[in-house]
Amino acid sequence: MPDTLDDLRATSEALEADAERLAELEDQKQRLELTEPAMVQLSKEIEQLVHRMADKATAERALAEEIQADPTVTAGPSTES
Repeated sequence: MPDTLDDLRATSEALEADAERLAELEDQKQRLELTEPAMVQLSKEIEQLVHRMADKATAERALAEEIQADPTVTAGPSTES
């Protein structure tokens, strides 16, 4: 189970990093003129990132379900700061 807990923490941290990157990309996109070619490229990058985030969120849920199904796991925070 320690590996599963580590995987959950790592997945959570990866999602946080992706969310920060998503915010950065959205900020960049908002500063562009609608007619700039970079608008399309940024939009594609955002779309790809969001798809990867969805996959990570699915994995995170599966890990959480696995942890909750294990009767040996004691209550505690999902991540340690």
